[in-house]
Amino acid sequence: MRLSRRDFMRYAGATTATVLGINLLGCSAKEKAGEAEGAKEVVREVVMGYGKDHKLKGGKWRVGFFPKVNTLEKLVEYDLKEDAYKPFLAEKWEVEGEGKSITFVLRKGVKFSDGSELKADAVRFTVLWLAANHPLGKETFESAEVIDDYTVTIRYKNAEFFNLAKMAEFHMSIMSPKSVSPEGDVKGEWILPIGTGPLKVADYKEGEYAIYEPNPYWYERFNLKPGFDRLVVKFIKDEDTRVMALRSGEVDCISDFSHGGSDYTPRNQLAPLRQDGFEVFKREEPLTWVVAFNYTEEPFSDVNLRKAVDLAIDRDEVAKIFNGEVYPANTLFIDKAPGIPEAKAQGVVYQPDLQEAKRIVEEYGYAGTEVRLIVDKSQGDQILVSQLIQEKLNSIGLKANLEVLESGAYKEKLNSGDYELRLYYIGGTDRRFYMRLYWRFHPETQWKVYESERTGELCKKILSEFDGAKRKELLVEFYKAVYEERGVVPLYFDIMTVVSSPKIKMSWDEVFKWPNGCEVGEPLFYGVKA
Repeated sequence: MRLSRRDFMRYAGATTATVLGINLLGCSAKEKAGEAEGAKEVVREVVMGYGKDHKLKGGKWRVGFFPKVNTLEKLVEYDLKEDAYKPFLAEKWEVEGEGKSITFVLRKGVKFSDGSELKADAVRFTVLWLAANHPLGKETFESAEVIDDYTVTIRYKNAEFFNLAKMAEFHMSIMSPKSVSPEGDVKGEWILPIGTGPLKVADYKEGEYAIYEPNPYWYERFNLKPGFDRLVVKFIKDEDTRVMALRSGEVDCISDFSHGGSDYTPRNQLAPLRQDGFEVFKREEPLTWVVAFNYTEEPFSDVNLRKAVDLAIDRDEVAKIFNGEVYPANTLFIDKAPGIPEAKAQGVVYQPDLQEAKRIVEEYGYAGTEVRLIVDKSQGDQILVSQLIQEKLNSIGLKANLEVLESGAYKEKLNSGDYELRLYYIGGTDRRFYMRLYWRFHPETQWKVYESERTGELCKKILSEFDGAKRKELLVEFYKAVYEERGVVPLYFDIMTVVSSPKIKMSWDEVFKWPNGCEVGEPLFYGVKA
């Protein structure tokens, strides 16, 4: 019997305590105006609940993902549906040597939040800083040369299309040389991120909150006016506590983790929130939750047993666990992803067939075989999905054991290969489509979910191919290979959400589109109105 959401909260020990120590930040605009006698100006404040620290003082992956989207900007943005890179801070670029170097021409008149103009020296500084301090930068960049104030040539370690794709990545966001001290010193001390994006950092307390204000130069650039004076982001790790904070009025909105895949609003709670007058902004993402196998060890080194697992699972039943808020994954990625419609037309569709799954288990001698499915205790939704999978595997003749583990124990078993099955995600937000293809399927990465000689070679070719039509053909072949080998079993396509109270105003277009119409997978907050 599967646990209900309420039972799971008791099982996982989810806290229902109010977040302590930062309640003073939760005042509404009207309350703020009345704090001081004779106050003339109302501070239009919006308070958000968010599951991750923004790490504005830096860390292994530099600053957090939220400021990488809302404070900093990229040279290019990625259009998933068109499989095309679009100008953003760069107005155009020229690729040389099959991607060994790319020369970017910057838009003129773009300003950082301190009023200084974006010029080529800031791009060069960012590249060199990443090459010196960031794992992805170290493996990507060779050098950067300023050609003139608005032109910079970046040289890469390898010649490939993947270099352009990386420039839309979170970590490649452009920052001012004044973000470090001494200014422009790639070995200097990190201060705070200074970017060209809509939000500028006003205050930060590690583990508790970040406060942002509108960047006036960004709003001027797009001929807009901000609808708030201050955005206060409270770091509330527990998912149920975030929802309670929204319901109680402690926060005005709650947002999923910009990265995707964790620290999100429980999908089962979206419908009740809607019913109670909260607005849910939701977007389907090319982030697919899958069953991942320990495919190098028996019994799942056998493609036949992997196929049986695939045939046992009904994706519609999986989606019901989430009240239909997520989408059944009958393909490897969502329909908007490049090559997916073409692959579907060629029969690359995952469909259940319980009787065939039972036949395979019996015919190949796997009846009664014990298999372990491990899941992280902190991921409540994934426990519920794992219970369904356990039932399905037992129904086809396997003996599936579910191990719900503390995060540390889970990672230890994962890293040591001490499991047969686990849940994992492939893909990510749009900008990470090729990045995650690399991380999950390329032979040389540590986070791969599946690798064979066939899929590995196709992955390499995809990441090298600049021609969009040829790249799509390779993607279709890649999807076929993963399907035929049942390298993973797709379960559902995840979503990105923001939930807001009626006290503030937001719109879907302003949450998931830049003012120039470019759609993104991460929530934006330039358009929120107090």
